[in-house]
Amino acid sequence: MKKMEKIVAIVLAAGFLLAPCTTVWASNRQMSPVHLRRLQAQRSTLPLGWRYEAGYTLWRMNRNLPANQVTYMRYRNDRAWHYNMRQNHRGEELLLNTIDWTVEEIASFMHRYQELLRFHPAGIE
Repeated sequence: MKKMEKIVAIVLAAGFLLAPCTTVWASNRQMSPVHLRRLQAQRSTLPLGWRYEAGYTLWRMNRNLPANQVTYMRYRNDRAWHYNMRQNHRGEELLLNTIDWTVEEIASFMHRYQELLRFHPAGIE
């Protein structure tokens, strides 16, 4: 029994000693090129000529904002948000377009047949 306790104690001691080393080993591992590219793409590096981009300039002028890195990042976020709204709510857009078309058709019908749709109370000739 003494021998078994000694082995367990050695294994536990080795585990406690090696546990801090595993975090150091894990942080020193080489990153794959794909992972490095993704990290670089996520960083807030601005493209060349970002100040003169037509969409950014128009967006900035409509909001009366200066041309700086913060407003460019806001522009990119706003552009992405509008793109996602168009993609994620396509059904609503089609439904609203159909309703608009129906309203236009009813308005055209009412305008064309205005004489026939007048209210004529009974008893008036």
